[in-house]
Amino acid sequence: MDIKIEYMRTLEEILAIPEIERKIYYLKKGRKTELPNAHALYNDWNPNKHEIVIDEEKYPKIKITTQPEKRITDPTTGKEYVEPAVKKEVDPNRIALPIEQDIVNIQTAFTVGTEPVLDCQPDKSEEGLLSALKQVFKKNKLKYQNKKVVRAWLAEQEVAEYWYVVKDDGFWTKLKRKVTDIFGKSKPEYRLKSAIWSPFRGDKLYPFFNDQGDLVALSREYKKKDLDDVEITCFMTITKDMVYQWELTNNWADKGSFAHGFKKMPVIYMWRPEAYCEKIKSLRVRLEKLLSNYADCIDYHFFPILMLFGDVQNFSGEFKNRIVELTGQGANAQYLTWSQVPDTVKFEVETLLSQIYGLTNTPRISFDSLKGTGNAVSGVAFDYVFMSTHLNVENLNETVGEFMQRRVNFLVSALGSVNATLEVASETIDVDVQMQPYRLENIKEKIDTAIKAKDGEIWSQQRAITFVGNVDSVLDEIEAIKEEQAEKQENDIEKQKQLSLLKVDGLKYEK
Repeated sequence: MDIKIEYMRTLEEILAIPEIERKIYYLKKGRKTELPNAHALYNDWNPNKHEIVIDEEKYPKIKITTQPEKRITDPTTGKEYVEPAVKKEVDPNRIALPIEQDIVNIQTAFTVGTEPVLDCQPDKSEEGLLSALKQVFKKNKLKYQNKKVVRAWLAEQEVAEYWYVVKDDGFWTKLKRKVTDIFGKSKPEYRLKSAIWSPFRGDKLYPFFNDQGDLVALSREYKKKDLDDVEITCFMTITKDMVYQWELTNNWADKGSFAHGFKKMPVIYMWRPEAYCEKIKSLRVRLEKLLSNYADCIDYHFFPILMLFGDVQNFSGEFKNRIVELTGQGANAQYLTWSQVPDTVKFEVETLLSQIYGLTNTPRISFDSLKGTGNAVSGVAFDYVFMSTHLNVENLNETVGEFMQRRVNFLVSALGSVNATLEVASETIDVDVQMQPYRLENIKEKIDTAIKAKDGEIWSQQRAITFVGNVDSVLDEIEAIKEEQAEKQENDIEKQKQLSLLKVDGLKYEK
C-alpha cells in the first residue's frame, strides 16, 4: 500500500507548481491559524443581526387573547355551544444593544486617538526623507486610517494594509516647497497609496510564514462582479518581489503578475486569536434578553389589571377600553397594581453592564457617568481615573505598536525606491514609533515641564519642543526661535546705545 506523505512546501516550491488550483491550495494551507468566521463576527458587531432580533425559535411571538371563549345558546334550537376564544400573535420586544461597537470604538480611540509620534534625530542628509515620510502620513490621512485598522483588528480578528504606487498628483511638488533638494536630476513620477483588507470588507486573508516565523507572503481572496453581473472569485498573492493574480470563472485563469518594485513586501498584517468582545458575548446576550423580557412585562402588566369576582355576563373591548359586566352573589371588580419597584431587574442590569465594561477595561463614557465629576479631570488625575484602560492599551500596543513600526520601516524603504534621491538616506535613517494612549492634554502643564527640564539642563531645546508636540517641524521651530532671539538681542543692543546717547546729551545739557 502506497502512503502519500505531504510535507510543508516552501513558498518558492509552491509558486513553481504549474497547476493554478493546486498552487492556490498550498498558498491557503500555509495559513497556520484558523480563518476568522466573518459571518458570526459581523452578527455580533451589527445589533440588527443579534439573536434577540433574528432568532424567532429562541424568542417566539407572544400569543395573547383578545376575546375569551363564550357559551352561547341557540335561540331556535335551545342548544348551547362554545364560541372559541379569539387570539393573535404579536412580536415581543427585541432590544438589541450595540455594546461591541461601543467598546471597540472606545478602545480604538484610547489606543490611536492620539497619533503616534515619530521619534527621529535626522542629520542634514536625512531631513528630506523625514519630511517626505510625514507628507505620506498626511496625504494618505493615516491619522484616521489608524482607527480603521485598529477597529478592524479588534472586531474582525485580522487586518492587512497594502501599499502600492499611483501617478503623482502634486505630492512631490508640494513637498519641494519645504525641501528644496528633494529631487535629483529628475522628478519622481509616483507616490505611495494604501488600501485596507479585512473580513468585513469581503476579504479572506492567507498569511504565509516561513520556518523562522517571518511573513514571506500574503494572499487575498475576494469576489467581484463583471459588467454582466457575473460574480468572479479573485485570488492574489504578494511576496517581497512580486504580485500574482488569478481569477475563477469556470476554471482558474492566470491574470498576470508584476514586480511591485519595493525592497520589502508592501503588506503589513495584524492578527489576534479572537475578537476583542468575545469574552463578554454571553453577558451581552443575557442583558438583551433581560431588557426585552422586562419590556414585555411592562407592556402587559404595568397598567393595572382588573380582577373580577362573579359570573361574567358580558365582555367587550380591547386593552384600555375593556368593559366587563358581572352578576351573581359577591360580584366585584378590583385593580391589581404593581406596588413595588423591580429592584432585582435593576440590580442584574447594573451588574451585567459593570462586568461587560470591567472585563474589557473599557470606561463607561457617557453624560450620566461623567456629570458628577465636577471640574474636568486632566493631567495626572486623568491618568489615575483611566489607569486600567491605559494599562490595557499598553497590552494592545504589543501588536499595534509593532504594526505601526513595520509600516514606518516599509515606508522609509519605499520612499527610497520611489525617489532615487532618498535611497541613501532610507538606509541610514532611524525612525522609532512611540505610541501615545489618549489622555486629556493640558498644554500649560506640558510647557511648564518642558521649561523646567530645559532650564535644569536635563533636556535639550529640541527634546523640550518635541515633548510639547504642538509644532509640525521641530528643527524649523528651533531656527525660528534662534532668529527671534538674535533679533531681540540686536534690539536690546540698539536700545542700550540709545540710552547711552541720551545720558551723554543730558550731561552736556547740565554743563
